[in-house]
Amino acid sequence: MEFFDESIPISHIRQYLFCPRIPWFKHVMSFEPPEQGWVTQGKRWHQSQNPRHKRRLHHDIESPRECIIDAYVKSSTLGIHGLVDEIVMNAEKCVVIEYKVDKGKPTLAQKYQLIAYSLAAEETYQRDVVAAILLKGSANKQYRISVSNTEKINLINVLASMRKVLSCQRVPFSSASEAKCAQCEYLRYCNDR
Repeated sequence: MEFFDESIPISHIRQYLFCPRIPWFKHVMSFEPPEQGWVTQGKRWHQSQNPRHKRRLHHDIESPRECIIDAYVKSSTLGIHGLVDEIVMNAEKCVVIEYKVDKGKPTLAQKYQLIAYSLAAEETYQRDVVAAILLKGSANKQYRISVSNTEKINLINVLASMRKVLSCQRVPFSSASEAKCAQCEYLRYCNDR
């Protein structure tokens, strides 16, 4: 079996943990279904957050500081890349911020996505990430996500598992629940649900 050695989009980590078939359809089958309404809603919500950026206080970063919206980050070490919603930085450190339209507590998939963005930001900008923040709902609820050594090891294991799935021509097993499948844009293509 060949090993998938391309750089993985960081957003696919969240999708993989939701259901491993989603990145498999995208990478192995080169298939992208039509955009769903909830995706469009999420994009509009992100755009509505942009005017609020200047009003946000970033207590973790001393002035002078710079705010980058949709910052490109890449980790050659981990083989990942992506666009993080916001990075606030000064000459020595940075804060990585990701927005999610849903209002619930952070999911494991959202946490690992943010951890991946944080590690890629450290490598890209050569600054210590002093905070990884998930803003949920109307951005009123902030969750600080730990980027511990244990979490880093867990992320590396997830990436290894993803690469194994993306190296295979066979549709991966999915333990997704009916509730997850009902909201998935790939449901009609799985053919076993």
